[in-house]
Amino acid sequence: MNKEHGSGGRIVVQDLGPWVVEMEWPEGVSQGGPGVLVIRPKNMDSCPPGGISSTVLRQIDFKEAAETLRRQLAVSGMRARVRAEYQQDRVRRLREAAGKGVTDQYLALLASAYVAYVNDGGTGPLAHLAEQVGKSESTIKGHLWQARKRDLLSGSAGRAGGALTPKASAILMEIVPGAQQMKSLADMADEISTEQEGK
Repeated sequence: MNKEHGSGGRIVVQDLGPWVVEMEWPEGVSQGGPGVLVIRPKNMDSCPPGGISSTVLRQIDFKEAAETLRRQLAVSGMRARVRAEYQQDRVRRLREAAGKGVTDQYLALLASAYVAYVNDGGTGPLAHLAEQVGKSESTIKGHLWQARKRDLLSGSAGRAGGALTPKASAILMEIVPGAQQMKSLADMADEISTEQEGK
């Protein structure tokens, strides 16, 4: 089991019966042992009898933890590449659609880019989209208003966020190459992780 740690490092967790072991590697380090090792009771309200012993310490599998870390890093790298390629294609599609006027197809693409950016925690969505599309912020604001008016984007005008409507989703399924067969990044990462664990 892996998780991101707030300090920027990576943590691999091992279950040792009544104990949980967390091993953290600093950012950028994927070889050797962890820089931090934490052993805690699985049930924080009750410490196992005898406490941490040499038997517990011998059960820690540093080799497997390092291999798990490398698998996680490989999946993270793949996610970053897929996301970057998708983002380049999204910008290209947006610009091409914008060149054909304020069509439902363009507005669905714009709404999709807007929702994705806001949901990812992006700030200043109008400036971000204006740069991508090659239009002014006020033009993008007007286009998002039109997307809401044409039932392509839900939510209140003037408030950040919203969601794609079924109408927008149907348009995107038709105009985005491979959208009907496309898997989410999470699904692809899970498949890769499962394949690697089976080796």
